[in-house]
Amino acid sequence: MTLKYFIVKGKNKNTSIHVRFWDSTRIDQKAKSGLSVLQDDWSDAKQRLKPKATSTKKDYFNDQLEKLERFIIDKYNFDYSSKKFISKSWLKDTIKSFFGRVEVDENYKVYFVDWIVLFLQDAHKRIYKGKPIAERTVKNYTSALNKLKEFEKFKNHKYRFEEIDLKFHRDFIHFCTENLKLNNNSTGTLINRIRTFCSNIEMEGYKVNPQYKHRDFSSPTNETRDIYLNNFEIDKLVKHDFSDSIRLDNARDLFIIGLRTGLRVSDFLRINKSNILGNIINITTQKTNQNLFIPIHPQFQDILDKRNGEFPREISDQKFNLYIKEICEIVGFNEKTSGAKINPETKRKEFGIYPKFELVTSHICRRSFATNLFLAKFDNV
Repeated sequence: MTLKYFIVKGKNKNTSIHVRFWDSTRIDQKAKSGLSVLQDDWSDAKQRLKPKATSTKKDYFNDQLEKLERFIIDKYNFDYSSKKFISKSWLKDTIKSFFGRVEVDENYKVYFVDWIVLFLQDAHKRIYKGKPIAERTVKNYTSALNKLKEFEKFKNHKYRFEEIDLKFHRDFIHFCTENLKLNNNSTGTLINRIRTFCSNIEMEGYKVNPQYKHRDFSSPTNETRDIYLNNFEIDKLVKHDFSDSIRLDNARDLFIIGLRTGLRVSDFLRINKSNILGNIINITTQKTNQNLFIPIHPQFQDILDKRNGEFPREISDQKFNLYIKEICEIVGFNEKTSGAKINPETKRKEFGIYPKFELVTSHICRRSFATNLFLAKFDNV
């Protein structure tokens, strides 16, 4: 195979540098490199700018021509050996790829946000662990995209793949904390999404800055201050009589199911008869698509017995979070506790000392299940 640079002399002093690439009868193509040179600065023999060229950037341009030549040869070897189709525009497209130049409708091949937009448009076609990407995951990706759009608007700059480096990491975290007023956990989640995007971009064969893999491209986190209910407190919930309120009695039973299964709220609120196999719960989780088998806890069974085998009525996540706070206040979980809760005005989490019932959210179910299971191991030692 052979590659040759040449210019076409004419009336203008400035002229384009052309590329001809051929390999036997398999390919013979010509294309403009996109670089221009003064005719008198060009050496036909060396196919480079002359050492005495007037251009102050002659070393840079000669270096670019050297790298472009190697890039074209390497890509041809790879494409040909991989049995990829060598189109009539292969050389032109390869040169564009080297310089990171694309048509307007191909911005996704170069620009980070444009790639994410296309990624989300095709999300319903993408498969993760053998199943389509969950709707909740798509929403999380969309939220990350919106934050990145805000960041680019703030910086007045469109970021290319190669610019997703440690400087971008620092600037984006500063923007999230100072401008968007996000806490560390929320910012850390966005960084995790960005790393996921970069990994997929790389997997698709595009050049992305490898610094996204650096240990300093880390996700900030807050110290965990989430509360949990111990077995004594859970038993207190079970024994309390809510028969005067169908609403709270239903929510309390759902609460116990969550506390005794360790499932996420998106899963335990939708358990029904079809999930029961003898004394086992069988459910495929929404977030991770895992198929789980969970033994039915005696307190869960008592709920089913009380309701003649029927399940508590399903309610929304929002109502569940409101009702369990009310339930915990009635039961008497009023002790002052360190934790964080959402400020209704700022919509941000604020750390402080609050009555325990005010800190109760649906996540307490999963945390209580794990903590009580962990502590039980020490009790049995």
